[in-house]
Amino acid sequence: MNKKKTYILNWGPHHPSTHGVLRLILELFGEEVLSCTPDIGYLHRGVEKLVENKDFISIIPYIDRLDYLAPAIQEHAYILAIERLLNLHVPRRANVLRCIFDELTRIASHIMAIGSATYDLGCLSLFLYGFEEREKIMAIFEEVTGARMHLTYYIPGGVCNDILAETTCRIMDCINGMGNYLRAVEKLALHNRVFKKRTKNIGKISSDTAIKNGLSGVNLRASGIKYDVRKAISYGIYSNLNFEPIALSDGDCYARTELRYLEIKQSIEIVKQCLQVLKPGSICKFSGEIISHRPNKPLVYNRLKLPVNTTIYSSTETPRGEFGIHMLIGNEPTKPSRVHFKSPSFASIQLLSKILVGSKLSDVTAILGSLDFIMGCCDR
Repeated sequence: MNKKKTYILNWGPHHPSTHGVLRLILELFGEEVLSCTPDIGYLHRGVEKLVENKDFISIIPYIDRLDYLAPAIQEHAYILAIERLLNLHVPRRANVLRCIFDELTRIASHIMAIGSATYDLGCLSLFLYGFEEREKIMAIFEEVTGARMHLTYYIPGGVCNDILAETTCRIMDCINGMGNYLRAVEKLALHNRVFKKRTKNIGKISSDTAIKNGLSGVNLRASGIKYDVRKAISYGIYSNLNFEPIALSDGDCYARTELRYLEIKQSIEIVKQCLQVLKPGSICKFSGEIISHRPNKPLVYNRLKLPVNTTIYSSTETPRGEFGIHMLIGNEPTKPSRVHFKSPSFASIQLLSKILVGSKLSDVTAILGSLDFIMGCCDR
């Protein structure tokens, strides 16, 4: 090979380390990355156009399938938009249940992010240990909603099903039993000299770069910006809970992994607070115009109608950052005229063309894993 010549390497789209169907066109000089062009469009989901032909209730399952590791929190953003347009009151018990499911989803997603990031660097153990903990959360979801991932649990005015006392005990057992997993993360990743060597000072993102490129969530807070939608634009019962967003300053691959570990611990404490304030009560504010409710019978939705010629933006804090929904209701009150999703993963991917430049080929995998993007939400 001519030592003065650069060459092009296609990384993906069918490659485990790209965490989905992402193609990177890398220009290399030896093993140094000179330029990177991210290429999305291999998934062709078209969800934004699909939902424009669905009534508002039928859209909920589609929202689940964008970021498939954070379905409940995305549902929350969509349902909040409907509730604000209809000025619907949500019972306190329903809001507490939503918070519990949001944070359990966050824990499960961060477990997967840490597991896949360390697996990419050669540590299979945390990936397997994480699946064991995540399985307990999936079992709780299935017990309450009948589904493991795509829950379709949040509805306008509340949630579909209540939880039993046995389920609350199971949730408490689940979060109290994560000590061994968290200690494994410390030992096999955070305190591991090989993992530190592969991630410290790799893929650094400054606070200025993070802000200018629209990052949010862990990737933003790991660069020192203490922004969290749960506090900045509070929704549900988050304003009544005792927690503060966690921020780190290094902005490298190690900091992003460490922050997910810290947020798992924080989410555990939030779930405990929710269980303490979970009191008996209604789980949905039923309205005859929206829901037909009969004792011991399934909920039956009438075709939901929203105010015409209105626009709304609603967002929540997913494990990957701020997920937002822009929705325009035109002259047809039963379905949206235009829907656009703000994907935190999209902002992370567009940054690859900057932060990969100058890195070594072996560092590309570490950087991709630390950003924790989901292509289902990106190629939408």
